[in-house]
Amino acid sequence: MSRFLRFPALAALLLLSGCGFHVRGNYQLPATVGAVFIDVPGYGYDLRHRLQRTLASRGVRLVDDATAADAVLQIKDPKFATRVLSVGIDARVREHELRYTLGFELRRRDGTFLVPPQTVELLRDVTYDETNVLGSQSEQNAGRVELQDQAVQQIMRRLAARLS
Repeated sequence: MSRFLRFPALAALLLLSGCGFHVRGNYQLPATVGAVFIDVPGYGYDLRHRLQRTLASRGVRLVDDATAADAVLQIKDPKFATRVLSVGIDARVREHELRYTLGFELRRRDGTFLVPPQTVELLRDVTYDETNVLGSQSEQNAGRVELQDQAVQQIMRRLAARLS
């Protein structure tokens, strides 16, 4: 009986490996990138911290000074915006859309592009519960954190795709 169970599993494994399937998430950047400085404007500490943590976990050497860097990852205009999606019969907002956009590019020390300017745009729907204002606020904050994490993962995927 176990022989019959092994065959479908083996066949599925062979099919998946043949189609180029691989698990998402652990993107490695080539060592040729060298030391990287992350330039995030304004008060983007959370985003900078997430990028630093993710790049460092991928073996990228980070530096605190742009003049010591081999490449600069520049983040441009990161911002959150909201848009009303639905209103109840009492004219109160029931659901809104949280939008997170940013631009990024990776340049060598001489100013040439390793990765040309690109834009990341992410959306998340958030419901508003007037009976639980604190819960709604925490859901919105959690949505912001989730969108920043997703943006970092998109940046990493795009960097890996362009640099490999």
